[in-house]
Order: sequence, then C-alpha cells, then structure tokens
Amino acid sequence: MARIVLISCVSKKLSYRAKAKDLYISPLFKYNLKYAKSLNPDRIFILSAKYGLLDLEEEIESYNETLNTMSSKDIKEWANKVINQLNKLANLKKDEIIFLAGERYRKYLISHISNYKIPLKGLGIGKQLKFLKDKFLVNEKCNKLHHWFNSMKKHNFPFNEKDIPLNGIYVLFEKGESAHGINRIVRIGTHTGKDQLRSRLKQHFINENKDRSIFRKNIGRTILNKNKDSFLEKWELDLTPKEAREKYSELIDFNKQKQVEKEVTKYIQDNFSFVVFQIDDKNKRLALESKIISTISLCNQCKPSKNWLGNFSPKQKIRESGLWNVNELYKEALDDEDIEELKSIIR
Repeated sequence: MARIVLISCVSKKLSYRAKAKDLYISPLFKYNLKYAKSLNPDRIFILSAKYGLLDLEEEIESYNETLNTMSSKDIKEWANKVINQLNKLANLKKDEIIFLAGERYRKYLISHISNYKIPLKGLGIGKQLKFLKDKFLVNEKCNKLHHWFNSMKKHNFPFNEKDIPLNGIYVLFEKGESAHGINRIVRIGTHTGKDQLRSRLKQHFINENKDRSIFRKNIGRTILNKNKDSFLEKWELDLTPKEAREKYSELIDFNKQKQVEKEVTKYIQDNFSFVVFQIDDKNKRLALESKIISTISLCNQCKPSKNWLGNFSPKQKIRESGLWNVNELYKEALDDEDIEELKSIIR
C-alpha cells in the first residue's frame, strides 16, 4: 500500500514558467508541501485547476484558472480527468490518499477512492495556516530537545547513583532508535515524592516488581504480546493491594512471573540509557515533564523504527506515539518561555 498526498493549487503564483513545486508561492501552499513531506509519503502531487494532476518536478506555465469560478459540470469533468491520471499511478482501492485540499478540489474525487484522509477538514484558510505553523514550531522545539539532551552526560546500567540528583526529570534513549539525525527520546519521566529520583530509576532498571514501575509493566506487556504469551492476562494484574494478592495469588504462576521480570530487566539494562537534570520544585517538575512529553508526541518527525519493540505493545498510545508513555501525550507543548527556562536548567 502506497501513501499519496494531494495538495490543491493556489492563486498566488510566479508569473513565469517553473517547476510545479516552485510555481505556487503562497504561505499556505508552502506549509502544505512541508507538511506533506513530513508524512513520509511515496508520492506528492498537486491538484491543478488547469493541468489536473501535477508531479512536483513537472515544469509548467503560470495560469489563472481556479475551481472556485467553475460550474459543477466543469468541476466534475476536471475530477474525471484527475481520476484517470491518478488511476495510472495509484491503486485507488488500496493506497492511502491524503487530501491537503479544499472541498471543491476533493468533492468529486473521494467517491472514487476507498482509503482517504482529510487532516485539515473543517478548518478555514486562516486556521489551516495556524495549524501548520504550530505543527512546525513543535517540530523545531522537539529538534532542540533532542540535541540538548543528546549532548548531556549519558548514564548506562550499571550507573552510579551519586551522579543522579535527588529530584529531577529523566529522559530515556533506546538502542536502534533515532530521530532528528540523533538518538531518539523514547520516554520522559519524573517522581512525585521528595528526593525520589534515584529510587525511581532503580525501580525501572533494577527492582524486579512490575507493579512499582509502569515502565517495566509496559515493557513486559510488550514482550508477552510479541510472543503471543497468554501470561499477559496475569501480568496485567496489580498485586500491590492486599485484597488483590488474596484474590489472585492462587491464579498466578510466580515462577513464570519471575522469569518475565528477569527478561524485562535484561532488556532495560541492555537497551536503555538516560540523562537527568535537576528540578527540586515538584510542581515545576511535573509541569515540565508533561510539556516535554506533549512536545515530543506532537512532533511528526519522531517516528519509531520498524524494529522498535514498542510496535508490539498492546497499548495503542505507545504504538502511535513511539514513546513508552501513555499519559500527558498530545497536550500542551513547551512554549518559548518554557524552552528558555529549560535551556537554563540543563546548562
């Protein structure tokens, strides 16, 4: 299955012959093209009122036609022309077609296409532009975060806990994962109790108790799900409360649970490294953790590799975000003031 993006033409153009990708010069078209490329498509085409379907590299003359002044009959004829062109280049029953185009440009096309998306549907031009600008501001901020955190001192197992502050935020990297040309951030975390950062990291890397570390629990879930292991159902049970232990203990093979815990420990210790930075104030710590998670989850340049273990997670949020986090995704990103504050903290 291929992914194809269709971008509608715009009225603001160069006055001379040029490649299609350069002819259209409005901010909306430029942002749409940038957004289209970020979706990692197989092909991108322009929907031209004059030429129909245009390859980005195709050289054309400037023109003034627009669907906005055409009758419904003329638009239907134009749509039939585009479908005929598209049929030669794509499988309209299977391929994913993404429209970055207004309703007039897609109205008579979508009935011929089985698998399509309209990410900016319902947004006026002004709101589309704002959405796209915000999208790429997030990407730029995420790029900064990756470069800042990658330049900090990395800790691997076994780590010296004296090198870890008592309070702060940790950022995890995983072998084989990259984004923005460097190691990809795969989890951000902190702690709520006073002076508990070292303890939190031990719960992840050392202490074999999945009910004290949601990170460990998610790694175990994923390993079991990948192996189609029925023990996943028992792994989900939280045995922390006394009532739960009394209710479920007889149902659990604790030798099997111990085996899975050791497998989780080995995977974490062998594959993860991390950086830390100190923040003593609990409220500031939690607020920054949330915004960092949101910023990275909103970035469309931070995609997991095909071999990433998290692709087998039973948790949809992990699979879709590429992060070993399920909370604080897609919320409020870091603003400019947050970025400056974070920059001063980690320096």
